[in-house]
Amino acid sequence: MDFSALTKKSSASFNQHKNLLKKLAKGHTVKCEVCQGILTLDLKTQQPGQGVAKCQKGCTEIMLDLA
Repeated sequence: MDFSALTKKSSASFNQHKNLLKKLAKGHTVKCEVCQGILTLDLKTQQPGQGVAKCQKGCTEIMLDLA
């Protein structure tokens, strides 16, 4: 089996999320790809060691492990 296409797609998605999180951490305004709402970064969630980047409508939600 050839997994190279899946590996490339997975790598591209990871890099896209990493760049999005870098922009949010620097205080830049980033919009949701689906609803064009503003994404927020919350590092003080109820779960210790976790954070979340999401839009107000909830169509984008990226859970972060901060440990």
